[in-house]
Order: sequence, then C-alpha cells, then structure tokens
Amino acid sequence: MDEIIKSTDNRYSEYETLLFLRDKLRKEAYAWKNRYLAEFGNLITAVFEQKIACIKKKKTISFCQMAVNRGKPVDQAELQNYLSQEMKEYNRKLSEMIQENEIAHSGETISEETAAKIKKLYRRLAKQIHPDMNPKTNEIPELKELWQRIVVSYRANDLEELEEAEVLVNKFLADHHLDENEIKIQDIDTKIEKLKEQIQKIKETNPYQYRFLLQDQEAVQNKKRELQKELEEYRVYEQELDQLLEQMMKNGVSFLWRMN
Repeated sequence: MDEIIKSTDNRYSEYETLLFLRDKLRKEAYAWKNRYLAEFGNLITAVFEQKIACIKKKKTISFCQMAVNRGKPVDQAELQNYLSQEMKEYNRKLSEMIQENEIAHSGETISEETAAKIKKLYRRLAKQIHPDMNPKTNEIPELKELWQRIVVSYRANDLEELEEAEVLVNKFLADHHLDENEIKIQDIDTKIEKLKEQIQKIKETNPYQYRFLLQDQEAVQNKKRELQKELEEYRVYEQELDQLLEQMMKNGVSFLWRMN
C-alpha cells in the first residue's frame, strides 16, 4: 500500500522545490526554443519547404515513369490525388513549422519586475492546483482547465492572464471548500526521484541545450551558413528534377486531362 504524505512532511518541501525547478527549466527550454526559431526559423522553414518541393517532384517523376512503363498517358487527376495523399504529412509539418516560427518572431520582452511578479504568482497558483501537488486538479475538469490556462500564460509571460486565473482559482476553491493544506501526496519518494530524472533530461537535451549555441555568435553564424548551403543544394537539386521531368516530356510522356 502506498504511503500517504501530508503537505506538512519535510519531504514535501523537497518535492515542491524540485517541482518548481522542473517547471522553471521547462519554461526556460521553451524560451530557448523560441530564441532558436527567432534566429534560425526562417532558414529552417525555407530549407524544409525546398526539400518538400523536391520530394513532390521526385514523386511526380516516379508516377509519370510508372505510366510510361504501362504504355499509358499520365492521368492528371490521378496524379494530383496521389500527390495530395503523399504530401499531406509533409504539408502538415510545414504548416506547423510556419506557425511556430511566427510565434517565435512575435515574442515580446518583459521587464525584470514583471518577470518576478510572474514567477511569484505562478508559484502561488502551483501550490494550490498544480496536478503534481494537488491530485484533485486532474479529478475536477474546471480545475484542470484552469491549470492548463495557467501553464500557457506562464510560458507566454502573460501576467494579466495569470492574475485573472488567480481570481478564478481562488473563487473556485472557496466555493467548493477545497483547502490546499489538506493535500496529500502518494508515493512521494518515487515522485522525487522521477522529478530529478526529468530535471536532468531537460538540462541534457534540446531545446534547453540550444542556449550553448545561441550564446556563441561564431557558432550561430556557422549554423546559418550550414542552413544556407543546404538550401542552395536543394535548389540545385530541384533544377535537376525539373530538367529530368522536361526530358520525360520530350521523350513522349503525355498527360490525360479530364474535363469537369
């Protein structure tokens, strides 16, 4: 049977400290990711866009070659349907990259005073309804939704939204007579070890590790040159594919166009 630990236990203090550290590192990792995208996002997106243009043309050539091998004209409608299905996941990923890139470029800086207020307010709210500190949050849909709102606001450095969330949290807890001092944590020793592992993993992986690259201007410039080189290589490759497709047309590949 799992041991139950009340929030007054000394181990709870360690658990709470580790929990806040993990969330702090997650926020920093999110910030480093945005800085990485702000620095390289346009080039990374351009490279991927050029890459999928090449993939699309390779698939077009392959489809046309299969029609030639069968001695039939290329059915334009079938080709478009084929490409639509084959490129669906690539286009979805591209849209996602563009959206993330736009978010990264729209980020605003905040003052140290505002950052301190956000940190203090987040800690206060976390002590009340963080799912890892208050199991009731996952059991009550309203609290779970409020917590998700808090996490988004915290990462976005939205002080006003956090302040509004605090009003709603306090009202909900008061209306439902939920006292955070009665919170109980099950199997706290295991959870402490898990938090330590999560903290270590965040520190050792991207996007948190991006900070080393971004703090080295020479490395930043090298990265940009690498991306620019990759982009040019894909552009050259696309031209080669265009020439190959043009040659296929000269060799007698015909297209069947269906009238709507």
